[in-house]
Amino acid sequence: MVALFLSAALAATAPDPFTWLQPAVMIDGAARSRLDRGEVVVRVLPAADGEIGIFMAARLNADAETLAEWVNAIARLKKSPYVLMARRFSNPPGLDDLKGLTLDDGDLDAIRACRPGNCALKLAGDDIAALRQAAFAGGPQWKDAVQQEFRRVVLSRLAVYEAAGLGGVPPYADRRKLTDPRIAFDGLLAHSPYLHFDALAGDPPESFFYWSKEQYGAGKAVIAVTQVNIMRPQMPSAVRLAVISREIFATHYRNASLGLTAVTEGAAGQRYLVYVNRSQLDLLTGVFGGWKRALVERKLKSESANVFNEVRRRLENGPPPE
Repeated sequence: MVALFLSAALAATAPDPFTWLQPAVMIDGAARSRLDRGEVVVRVLPAADGEIGIFMAARLNADAETLAEWVNAIARLKKSPYVLMARRFSNPPGLDDLKGLTLDDGDLDAIRACRPGNCALKLAGDDIAALRQAAFAGGPQWKDAVQQEFRRVVLSRLAVYEAAGLGGVPPYADRRKLTDPRIAFDGLLAHSPYLHFDALAGDPPESFFYWSKEQYGAGKAVIAVTQVNIMRPQMPSAVRLAVISREIFATHYRNASLGLTAVTEGAAGQRYLVYVNRSQLDLLTGVFGGWKRALVERKLKSESANVFNEVRRRLENGPPPE
């Protein structure tokens, strides 16, 4: 299985806690002053072609391993008004891990009308066929049959990803033009120069998968599966710990998403919590794409800052409760 790794730029011995993010993210003197005052710096990053990016940073009064502990307790870390449910997969993953995962009634009804090339959910062609079969062969209990089949679809997609990476995952067939998640993800990676793919050298990072169900405003609930890598750079670096998150499936809106959360340390020992995310969204295209982008970016900037502050508060209060 291919894994994500931090860029070789981390090998630089400069103690600056943000140099390694350049040129994707530049921290000027004004931003440094705000960070020194304890404020959160939030920036929407330049993006095009359906991409959207955000950067956040703040001083942190906690050590790097506290972040690792919270990430390993992912259900507690993700808990927010926007995350309805989250659960970590076992190793190996099984159907029992998906207990409690349910599609909303709107999605269940949409599946009955789904066709390859015209579907309200982001699904592969074979998955659409399997879910429609469950819907029309399930009789009075068709909703339960679709829920069970959907869990099998999620588990199957994860198994394919573990075996062959995104290159083996079938494309989304919700629109006439197929969407290849690997191509979408490669685009995000190309705009994230602080990350890269590489052969595994030495011990692998801590890695696991989790699923989540999220609800943002009046939008549809999104069911997603994400891979997490927890990395501890061994070379001299300002980065003490990095968490790389790659979304491998989402039922709505996102074709791909790539996130980085890191604890960095400056020359004087001051620590910072850093978060960078890039996603490719299917709703930022078309005639009204620019107008939609402005709305999404404004909402993303305000809501992300609230979630980021809550994560920082949890880290500074110590490890997650047992």
